[in-house]
Amino acid sequence: MNDNNEKDLENFISSYINNHYKDEMPTEEQFDESAQMVRENTKLMVPVSDEQFKDIKRRLRECIVVSLDEGICLSDPNSKHESWLPANRAKFSFFFWERYKRYLEQDKKWNPRLTAKLSKVSDDVLDQCGNPQDDSFHIRGLLLGEVQSGKTSNYTAIANKAADVGYDVIIVLTGIPEILRQQTQGRLDKEMCGHASNAYLNNPNATIKHSIIGVGNYGREKNIASFTSEASDFNAAVLKSNNLAIGNVNCPILLVVKKNKSILTNLYKWLRYNNVSSDGKIAKSLLIIDDEADNASINTNDEDSDPTAINKAIREILSVFTKTTYLAVTATPFANIFIDPEPNDDLFPADFIYALDSPNNYIGPNRIFSDSGDEQKMLENIDVGAFAEAIPLKHNKNFEVKVLPADLYEAANYFLLANAIRDYRKDNTEHRTMMVHITRFTNVQKQIAEILNGWLEQVKSDLRNYSKLPEGKTERIKSINALHAVWNKYSLSKIAGIDWPEILHNYLLYAAEPVDVKKINSAAGADTLDYNAHEKDGLRVIVVGGNTLSRGLTLEGLMVTYFCRRTNMYDTLMQMGRWFGFRPNYDDLVKIWLSQEMIDAYGDIYTATQDLKDQIYKMKAAGQSPRDFGLKVRYNPGSLIVTARNKMRTAQTITVPVSVAGQLLETPRLYKSKSINEKNCITIEAFIERLDDEGKRVDPSEFRTFGNYFWENVSNDCVAQFLKSIIVHPWNLGFNSDGLSDYVTKHAWNRGWDVTLINNGEGIPYDKKLKCGNNLLSIAHTEYRSIQVIEEMFRVSGTKMRVGSGGCARIGLTKEQIEYAKKQFYSKYSGKQEKPSLPDTAYLIKGRKPILMIHVIQAKYENAENDYPRFLYGLGVGFPDDEAGNETALYVINRVEQMNWFDDEESD
Repeated sequence: MNDNNEKDLENFISSYINNHYKDEMPTEEQFDESAQMVRENTKLMVPVSDEQFKDIKRRLRECIVVSLDEGICLSDPNSKHESWLPANRAKFSFFFWERYKRYLEQDKKWNPRLTAKLSKVSDDVLDQCGNPQDDSFHIRGLLLGEVQSGKTSNYTAIANKAADVGYDVIIVLTGIPEILRQQTQGRLDKEMCGHASNAYLNNPNATIKHSIIGVGNYGREKNIASFTSEASDFNAAVLKSNNLAIGNVNCPILLVVKKNKSILTNLYKWLRYNNVSSDGKIAKSLLIIDDEADNASINTNDEDSDPTAINKAIREILSVFTKTTYLAVTATPFANIFIDPEPNDDLFPADFIYALDSPNNYIGPNRIFSDSGDEQKMLENIDVGAFAEAIPLKHNKNFEVKVLPADLYEAANYFLLANAIRDYRKDNTEHRTMMVHITRFTNVQKQIAEILNGWLEQVKSDLRNYSKLPEGKTERIKSINALHAVWNKYSLSKIAGIDWPEILHNYLLYAAEPVDVKKINSAAGADTLDYNAHEKDGLRVIVVGGNTLSRGLTLEGLMVTYFCRRTNMYDTLMQMGRWFGFRPNYDDLVKIWLSQEMIDAYGDIYTATQDLKDQIYKMKAAGQSPRDFGLKVRYNPGSLIVTARNKMRTAQTITVPVSVAGQLLETPRLYKSKSINEKNCITIEAFIERLDDEGKRVDPSEFRTFGNYFWENVSNDCVAQFLKSIIVHPWNLGFNSDGLSDYVTKHAWNRGWDVTLINNGEGIPYDKKLKCGNNLLSIAHTEYRSIQVIEEMFRVSGTKMRVGSGGCARIGLTKEQIEYAKKQFYSKYSGKQEKPSLPDTAYLIKGRKPILMIHVIQAKYENAENDYPRFLYGLGVGFPDDEAGNETALYVINRVEQMNWFDDEESD
């Protein structure tokens, strides 16, 4: 059976299903039935084998059985900006959008439902931007999506439509590395311009047939002028030599520019001195799309100083034009929201924030790191102790690497095996990448790459010489024996449907031969990562790098990740998560090696970012603006560690106002000090002893206790005094006991507090009874938690670093209140395909009493054997999301302690 038959049948099946299911996604059963029917009806014309048919269905399922929900827009209800696109839509041909749509459906095999949703989302965002037919406007917006979730497709659609409706100049700002700018330019050449930018800049007046690419194959009646190219960032001399200026072309202009001080300054000067009219302005419309907008674009100087260079340059470019829209694009918007909204010329998204939804085939934090995630099998634990023996977690640029961690070799062996499986699946021309990210120092990265390359060459040599030998003899070869051990450890025969001898004899050598090791960083002599040069055969590469890998760079076909870094900044960690994205046909092979500390941190980030999105829904329903949202996030206790200190300059004061309404705050970080733990035990047990006098104990048979000890109407003063007395580790930045104590005293809830002592965990009984009034309480079921010992701290471990189990905040609620909480939470996701699991904060509904939770933890110490306490106390407090939402608690933050949260992530 030939490959042309396979391609033809794939096109027949795709066309039939996409035409038959235009308005709704087919079920798996409908997809299979339709594919089988088309095969039966065309089997004489395009016969294929059963194996080929299986491959066709596997490929098509990834692009057909996919759905996408619309996002949500938070705009300023008091803005003078008015909707303009719907009323004027018939005036535009949307030539550029239509050919991009055809390109996505024909070349990328997107189903029409997806392109229809993309069209609706891009319409909604463009409608929030300025109308290029107006005389003047200055719009600032933010497009929020998840890491590697398709943000580029969204802003490419917006850019194409902007060109259609009359925007004169479109500038796309990329991250700092030139490799990222080139990658973005190449993609926009293909998906917007339709011609190779290098050829255009060499001869802008010629029609060069061989330079037509991507969307150019679907129409060339109109043109987009490329003022930058893959080979060259903005260069005024090149433009001058080709007589290119804004006034000299009669079509939209595209520039793809990296965020570099010199380049942006030169661009500003060129605009200012070569294109303005007599009034010093350019009477044209400008759209700036700032990709990875939280990186480099933020003014990190204090309010009394001049803005930082790149921020200043962006603002100067905007100031030259009479009509401007600045659209920030990021997955980690925390730094953007911390921008002071008051200066009108800064980049705060005052006009709108649009939160994108992700397609159901996107593999994001919720699927990997949430408690209910279906892709947790991707995660593998790094042995941090063994890692630190090879490469200390804290090292400097002069560190000499002598050996690599054993589990890094295991990950690399797994990558070679996964390549062989994909060859067996006939994905021979697809890109495959492994990422190794364990240091920010380029000199250390170079050494790691050299050692890995030496190992790889030995493996290739052994496969060439010995892979065809009988199995008994191949097992004597160290490298082949190691590959076989990894094959067995991860049950790859079961996953791949092929046994070890066949994969070794017929696939492994050919899969490993093209694999190369590349160091990708900003240092002189770094390698290039050119996927375009391998479109026909597929690039197979082990990439060793640091921060250059962490911002916007797409690692095509990322199958294996080995990641071990120390940072607690949410935005840095999320951007380092290159493993998020789409994994068509190989999601069952993806593996991510992380330390347990990082697994916990990503779970924590998932909770924080989900909370951020929930806030957008709430604030839209309340008619609030992006400025209100900025203040809300700035005052969120979970946001105190989301980004670098200098990006939070307006929020970084010794006394920080914190909004705790609707928040569940816990103490997952506990002192290791024996004396402090003993003091806290005395304080907690003295508090429990008073509860019968301070409140009313509820019969444990009542529904709302959920089998726990429970008191209601405990006085505010009692809770405030307890919070003031407890010693909380300063790394629990959301749980500042002094600030919370003062807040409780100030607020004084009329009905007091609910207090619960958890008694329904999965741990063993507590080894002592607790006195309460005249009674003794037995904790029959403590809460079993893994505990990491990190420096001077015990840290509760788990995918969300939670002290309590999910659902603990519902304690104290009636059945009716619980149903109301669920209804309220899920009303935000009405009509959406994908709904998140119910968070504990959903139970903190308006009108309920605040709740204090006392957890007795049975500790399982993961990385230490010592005379540590068998049981630990943890705390949680939940505040109702009521009218107190506009009030704030004042947290006093010790900057010395706070610095413990941060690593220096400024550059490679």
